[in-house]
Amino acid sequence: MKSISIGFKPSKTFIAVSLATSAIFANNALGASCDNINTYPNFPQVDWQGNPSHASGGDLMQHEGSAYKAKWYTSSIPGSDNTWQFEHSCGNVTDPTDPTDPTDPTIPTEPSDPKLGVLCKDYTLWSQGDVAKAGDVFVNDEYIAYAAKWETSSRPGSDDTWVWEVNCDGTAQGTAPLLSLPNASDPVNLEMPGWPSDFVVASPSSAAPAQTTASVINSADLTDITKLTNDFVALIQLAAQAGTSSVILQSNVLDNITQDKGVSLGAISVKQALTDALATTNTSSINVADIEALSDDAAGWAQAQNLIMSSLAPNATFGWSLSIGTFAYDTHSGKRSVWDAASKATADLLDTLSLYKGTTKADFIAFTKSSSSASLTNDQWHNALEYVKQVTDFVQAPALLSSVPTAQATTYFMGNTLGESNIRKAAHSNIFAILFDTGSTDLTDKIARYQNSPVPLYYIGTPANVTSLTSIASLNNDLTNAETVMDSEVFLYETPNSTWVPSTIYKWADFLTGLNSMHNVGVAGEKFWLIDETKDDATNALYAKVAIAAFLSQSMQETIRFDACDENNWSEVKYGAAVDYPMTASCGQLGQKYADYGTHPVTGNDHPYSCPRDDKMEQTATTHAKWYGAPAPIFVAPDAVLEEQGLLVNGKVGRWTNAGHCNTVPTAIDTSKQVYEREECKQYVGQKAGSFIWDGSDQSVQGCGWWGRGVIQTTGRQNFGTLNHFVGRSHVDPDTIGTTVDGVTVAAAPDSPLYADLDLCSNPGLVCSSEEHKEIKWIAGLFFWVNSVQAYNNEGGPYADWNYYTELKKYVDGGLQGTAFVDAVSGIVNRGCPDDHCPVSGEVHAIEERRANFKLVLQKLGLNPL
Repeated sequence: MKSISIGFKPSKTFIAVSLATSAIFANNALGASCDNINTYPNFPQVDWQGNPSHASGGDLMQHEGSAYKAKWYTSSIPGSDNTWQFEHSCGNVTDPTDPTDPTDPTIPTEPSDPKLGVLCKDYTLWSQGDVAKAGDVFVNDEYIAYAAKWETSSRPGSDDTWVWEVNCDGTAQGTAPLLSLPNASDPVNLEMPGWPSDFVVASPSSAAPAQTTASVINSADLTDITKLTNDFVALIQLAAQAGTSSVILQSNVLDNITQDKGVSLGAISVKQALTDALATTNTSSINVADIEALSDDAAGWAQAQNLIMSSLAPNATFGWSLSIGTFAYDTHSGKRSVWDAASKATADLLDTLSLYKGTTKADFIAFTKSSSSASLTNDQWHNALEYVKQVTDFVQAPALLSSVPTAQATTYFMGNTLGESNIRKAAHSNIFAILFDTGSTDLTDKIARYQNSPVPLYYIGTPANVTSLTSIASLNNDLTNAETVMDSEVFLYETPNSTWVPSTIYKWADFLTGLNSMHNVGVAGEKFWLIDETKDDATNALYAKVAIAAFLSQSMQETIRFDACDENNWSEVKYGAAVDYPMTASCGQLGQKYADYGTHPVTGNDHPYSCPRDDKMEQTATTHAKWYGAPAPIFVAPDAVLEEQGLLVNGKVGRWTNAGHCNTVPTAIDTSKQVYEREECKQYVGQKAGSFIWDGSDQSVQGCGWWGRGVIQTTGRQNFGTLNHFVGRSHVDPDTIGTTVDGVTVAAAPDSPLYADLDLCSNPGLVCSSEEHKEIKWIAGLFFWVNSVQAYNNEGGPYADWNYYTELKKYVDGGLQGTAFVDAVSGIVNRGCPDDHCPVSGEVHAIEERRANFKLVLQKLGLNPL
């Protein structure tokens, strides 16, 4: 990403640039010399032994009197298939396009899809209506080749009439192909040079960072090399003046070639036109080698724009414009429906053209919606934003909503109240700004109101990990040096054969990162307590280690011993479940309703911090139990999605059975699919037995995405919502801040939350999936500790005299003796009171294990508890 200073101006600059182009047949249709061009089979590229083996994209070769250019990697005979483009005849010959010329070479009219690659170059792309006979090999729209067992017209791979042949992209059988529905571990980075850290909403009459719209060439003009040259000239001149603005490349070309990825455009004189344009403008900042690397087709034309912008406007950001298509008006059951209808084709196009790859990649995508088309309803905007998210997740680039019709979309995005705004939903869809097409009094008022409570996109404070954990150097060293022993001897989990091995999920380094954040930055003024400023370093070192050991004693029992981040399905009939391992374990086990956690028992209102209910949520847990035939990861899905796949019985789901045996134990799985979409015995890595039974024996899993996650199992809409409000990208209605709802005074979110890039209400799974913030699974537990254990207050109750800080210091001052302190914190975590047996909820579960954990951590930190 390029680094530029932030610049604002009262109105946006829109510069329309006419960039004309043309498609041509060949550089020299009447023939030219073939001297110094390799003759087949003397390929220009060699293998590791130095033998001629292939041609790369752009290489020239001659065969039987004609010269051909390789479009991409190929080892076929020049001119024999669609990997080659005819260039010219060798020598002065008759016009090869003359139909009367018997030597007219055959020019492919339908070039192969480059994503067939070497592995599938000899196979046929399947289209609806194709009929395969036994042995025929077809490639489906995921670029996976299947051989027909017998005559069939079904989609390759969709049923047992096909047998897998190869993944064309080289990925392993059963894993996610490169072109598949993204299931991103982390949201796309929304930091954009020149733009603020809060979501931007603007109209032509309001302040916003500087933008420039370049109206580049349209498809109809791709037949004229003069227009193409002029087009490049105009973009070169614009790039030279772009400064630090954001440039939107606007054209109908990408929208028009989404399905065929440019095949219909044929040959385009990209290299010649760009070379001439550079000469016209006396520009020498683009290397000749970079120009020669371009192809004379749609991909080369698109990459030429990127080359111009990245070379001549290094301080600007730029992105391609794409229209939100008519698919949004259709009814879609869920994510895969949107992917199949629109996102897949767009993602495939951008990937094929390599517009968001490499050193010249674009910075963002600008999605537009025409004001001449009908307005979108709320559900249709949901489809549109799902499309935006899927495409941007795939290419890993943020989005800008540009030229959004003010008259159509103001109410949806801005709301009539702040609580009705869908700006946070837009940010969750990887969008960093919305630019409305016209101004209005209503929009101006709503923008001004929004500025009072803008949506943050990422944390802008000083990262805690750049500072020392504490001011006590010896303590910091002790904790840092404990990494090996903690990872290998403390953070252990029990395997199915009753051995204990190091956790694959919980690591000491991640814990210290999270501890640093919660101790030094904290949330809303509350921090994880480690030291007493009035005490000496030696005493404080003891306090800190005891505080850490107390926290870890609970974490080890709650999740680390199971090597789990997500809650496991443990519901069985013997414990009171209606059936063994019901799918509704994700909704709440043994009669619990996680979505109802926090609902006021009298008023029925949600807790003011609760995440909104979300019936459209689709997620699969990342972890699961590991014993023989253990239930698959729990999941949430809308009824409509499961109904569309024919899984529901009388509108109900089913259960898991641990019966059966898997002949092949999977070592990898297709993570682009939700667990219920995966093939039998391929639901999770290491599966040895078990399967789903869709028999209608359970109810619905719609809206059931609030199962426990993290080191002390954050569970329910209220707990996730509280965490999200104070740590993540808050969802709380700004109009409620400072008010009292059912006895709770609503506090404001931090100005710059530690994890403002994470929306834990829209995606609670980030607690377990995040690779960028592996410490978030610890943060969830540390946050709970700060608010529920450190802050425990039973004023007027039987434990009114119990105080966390007092009891911890008493334990240290008493020589680290007894179990009263660890029993009390165990009681708070497990039963809600500081005791080993709480009056209503009962005895603490596994109290001996928690005591042993506490003692073990203290010992490994160099102390000697008695």
